[in-house]
Amino acid sequence: MEIIMFEFRIITCADGTEIVDRTLKTPYNALTPLQMVEYQEMDAQIAIMDMIKRKERVQAERQRRLARNPLYRLACLCGLV
Repeated sequence: MEIIMFEFRIITCADGTEIVDRTLKTPYNALTPLQMVEYQEMDAQIAIMDMIKRKERVQAERQRRLARNPLYRLACLCGLV
């Protein structure tokens, strides 16, 4: 039997702030229904943040490759870009 888990844990500090620790896992059966909703919302937010970070990394790589392209450099020198 496979135990389903979230790939993070929300840790509440003494002052009430919440920290998301992505090195720990949280099993579904350890959560109350209210915590389950909170974890699902956080899981969706983490997925969106990961997607944005991945897009930024791909865009930076594309820009780096473009800047190293000799034809692009020539077009910049000629004032075409």
